[in-house]
Amino acid sequence: MGYAARGKREPDGILTDSLRDNLPSTLQDESRMAIYTQTGSEKLDAKIDADLRQIMQAAEPYSIAGILLGGYGRGDGTPFMGLDGIQQPFNDYDLVVVVEHLNRSVRRTFKNLESELSEKLGIPVDLYPYRRSHLSHCEFSLLNYEMKYGHKVIWGDAGILNAMPDYPKDAIPRSEGSRLLLNRGKLLLDIKQRLADPSPLTDEERIRFIKFIHKVLLAFGDASLIAAGRYDISYAVKEMRFPDIGLCPDRNYVVEGYHKAIELKTRGNYYDLLPNYDIAAEYEVARTVFVHFMPWYRKQVSGGEGSPLKNLLMNLKWRKCLCTAHPRESLYDAVTNLLQGSEATMTEEEFRRMQRRFS
Repeated sequence: MGYAARGKREPDGILTDSLRDNLPSTLQDESRMAIYTQTGSEKLDAKIDADLRQIMQAAEPYSIAGILLGGYGRGDGTPFMGLDGIQQPFNDYDLVVVVEHLNRSVRRTFKNLESELSEKLGIPVDLYPYRRSHLSHCEFSLLNYEMKYGHKVIWGDAGILNAMPDYPKDAIPRSEGSRLLLNRGKLLLDIKQRLADPSPLTDEERIRFIKFIHKVLLAFGDASLIAAGRYDISYAVKEMRFPDIGLCPDRNYVVEGYHKAIELKTRGNYYDLLPNYDIAAEYEVARTVFVHFMPWYRKQVSGGEGSPLKNLLMNLKWRKCLCTAHPRESLYDAVTNLLQGSEATMTEEEFRRMQRRFS
């Protein structure tokens, strides 16, 4: 839900201390809860508020609304605990910016703003332009499902996403699990590429790779829930439903890893793990499970993605081949083969280029 669910709000969407003070006592108690995380402090909320205000000031002139997605949009983002004991933002700031007209120039404007804001704030900022007239026709995807049901409107009409279709919560297309696993497999490839370099990992790299591995653990769990028709945007609900996932490869590892990953996401205590976390060993286990899990999951998906004609045109453009399967279908096999070190249908360079386009 958007900020409106937390009571009064300023036109710019940021819930300020003065507005909190003016709320009824029952809502004041609620307003003192963390806004963007489950366990974050008021200082962390204030820091994220300030960052979002800067994003709004930069992007609002080019858009009619800005919607915060991801962990902070759902209210379950990670409060990264620094060595000094101060919580800091850790998730990327992912925002949909709604525009009236969308063309190459508009996309370029937001790409430039992404770079400027990421450098200024010291945390990645992603701005996804959506045409307002397209909202009512948005496909049933995991991204759009989470945008519809787990967001905060930072500026613009608080009800702007009411125009989106009402996606059934128990019927997320299973192909979306494949897509999620594809993107997490790419993170494992990033780790594999770096571990091939014999130079020691920095603490910054180790924290990033711990995050990547735990994202993979979350993906195993989320894909299992999608396959069982039990997915939800709330991690609390997902943990309650997790016993319903049924059988899957390495089930004990998947279950234990999912709970560990949720705990780390909730607490953000990466530095507690750092001294004894063996990146290479944990990567190898996750990689081994992935190359079994991905083919198993693909068998849970019936039917192909996209229309044959559109798929053919995309393959002609991106792969220079005559094929009526969606280009992502080739990526699902390629990421598994690349992680196995077996013969792949495309090079890693081609995979990365295609994955950026079709992720």
